[in-house]
Amino acid sequence: MKPNYITVHCSATPPSGHNIGVIALRDMHKARGWSDIGYHWVIKRDGTLQPGRPMTRNGAGVKGHNEGNIHVCLVGGIDECGESVNNYTDVQFDALRYCITEWSGRFGIRRENIKGHRDWPKVAKDCPCFDVRAKLKEWSE
Repeated sequence: MKPNYITVHCSATPPSGHNIGVIALRDMHKARGWSDIGYHWVIKRDGTLQPGRPMTRNGAGVKGHNEGNIHVCLVGGIDECGESVNNYTDVQFDALRYCITEWSGRFGIRRENIKGHRDWPKVAKDCPCFDVRAKLKEWSE
């Protein structure tokens, strides 16, 4: 896969379910009938970066927009009532910033091709529950 995009996702798990990672997400995705976890990378609450689906394979994160797209998932994103919330830890954002910097540099991914799941056409989700473009701007200031 030649990456041209980076898409940021959330696991949509409440605080009581925050202590999950690739294994639990893979199980959830396989239970939906998928062949594997849809994300290439997962960032746990403690900032640990875990590999998911191999980057040699297209992910399964945005229907119709998976080719050449690196999918990274932050654990969290909803509250106990299931409402969208930016409840990520500072170390998760540090890990995400590192990944975006590394991948965009290595693969020549343009800033405008770094998006949240919700930024893709025909997506009716709030995922990843924050504005990725605003976060990129904040990091560049």
